Amino acid sequence: MPLILHLLLALGPASGAAGAELGFSGESAKACIDCHGNDQVMGIRKTAHAKVEDPNTPAAQKECQSCHGPSDIHMRFPMQVENLHFGKESRAKPEVQNQACLACHSKGDRENWKVSAHGFEKVVCSHCHSIHDPNRTIPREATLTTGCTSGGCHATLMGDADPNKFSHAVGKKLGKDGQLTCASCHNPHGPLDSRRCVDCHPQTPEVLSKQSEKARRFHEVATRSGTECIRCHQELAHPIKPLEELRQQEAQQAALAP
Repeated sequence: MPLILHLLLALGPASGAAGAELGFSGESAKACIDCHGNDQVMGIRKTAHAKVEDPNTPAAQKECQSCHGPSDIHMRFPMQVENLHFGKESRAKPEVQNQACLACHSKGDRENWKVSAHGFEKVVCSHCHSIHDPNRTIPREATLTTGCTSGGCHATLMGDADPNKFSHAVGKKLGKDGQLTCASCHNPHGPLDSRRCVDCHPQTPEVLSKQSEKARRFHEVATRSGTECIRCHQELAHPIKPLEELRQQEAQQAALAP
């Protein structure tokens, strides 16, 4: 790999002499746009990342280099030396690409990104988010047809199942937020937990008092032990692959039994 490692030494903002040592170019974003100024790139102007008045944005710091890394050498030898690229065609490791995002977006649920299902599988942030596309900067509707399945990740989630038979099927008008999306139940940036469940199903003494003795006992134990709701309440919105595979195996074994 050529001098790309040198260019990836600093992904976050830098200033003064330290920035010069790390290879930040003194050129403005115009120098980048002269070569990379197509419609796809210029979409960033319609996003929050381009707000110069906000000191926390890339535009107010090192502009393009805030995310794509120090580009002094790339500007001098553009065909020989890359800066940081994002997406499936990037030669940079997923954790290197994601660190460029987490350098600014590491608070809240994203503090637990590494132990989330997406973090564990090394999914790249740019697979779902694009700071150059105002429609994909924050995917608003993570439904079966936009976001979660459109990229091919969960395309076979439903299989041959009828979505209408599930009480929490995506698109139904349930809960305080109205129409359900994948993100209504799943936290894409953190580990599995029950916070999204209890938003709609709070386990208050009043609610527990209306449940059967058996249900109340189970819920009280689950609350004390921190057991996630989904451990018991499965397949509310879609089939679960391990369960489907287990059922298929059991069916095959039953068919072979004398």
